[in-house]
Amino acid sequence: MAEAPSEETHTPEAPEGDEWTYARSDRSRRNGPVRRAFRVVRRNVLSPAVPMLVPPALRGLARTWRVTIDGDDLRERILEGPGGCVAVLWHGRMAAAATIFRHVDATILVSASGDGDLADTLLSALGYRTLRGSTGKIGVESLRELRQRLDVGGVVALTPDGPRGPRHRVNPGAAFLARATGRPILPIGFAVERAKHLTSWDRFTIPRPFSRVRVAFGDPIEVPRERGAADLPSVSDEVRASLMDAETRAFGALGREVDW
Repeated sequence: MAEAPSEETHTPEAPEGDEWTYARSDRSRRNGPVRRAFRVVRRNVLSPAVPMLVPPALRGLARTWRVTIDGDDLRERILEGPGGCVAVLWHGRMAAAATIFRHVDATILVSASGDGDLADTLLSALGYRTLRGSTGKIGVESLRELRQRLDVGGVVALTPDGPRGPRHRVNPGAAFLARATGRPILPIGFAVERAKHLTSWDRFTIPRPFSRVRVAFGDPIEVPRERGAADLPSVSDEVRASLMDAETRAFGALGREVDW
């Protein structure tokens, strides 16, 4: 699920209709020889092994975690309630999030790029529904499908700093989707007592066996339909602040300093 390190930056373009795009700099780095070689290994070696090895290993590991969830009212009313929501969490917390979404009718938005193939295979093997797309680009068809899933009370989960960062930089995908569907954004923060952090751009977090995991919710964020495209960056700033606050509270409850 973790992706290769990247130092790319994103420059948002103005939304156009039901779609927006991100301009990416330094595209040559993405297509260099090392990157191409990694893609070949991932496609031919890693991807076939993922559904056989990783899901049972992750499920077994997750059973040892001691998970505490703060904010049962928000979990029951928003995350597990009948209305649906747009759940957001940092890209590096996806492994820890396996526990919180286990019993939720959740659809995970996964990057349509080659880097998302591995995550899509893994999430599908874990039993989650996925939709290929991007928080940096949602087209008309994807938006229609997301609306349908939210209309029946489902949860759409996405990582607003994915698929390639920068880490903790929130793009306007969640704000755009919340405005288009009328569903609230629910920030979810995760804190881990003991973890292995990968060297990827998101410092992907894998809780160690028997580690304590703390989950904290931010207040739901509503985005009225009348808010224009110019308002989306300020909503994204609110999402970022809420995620950082949720994780700060979660780490504080564990008696630990934040790990970012």
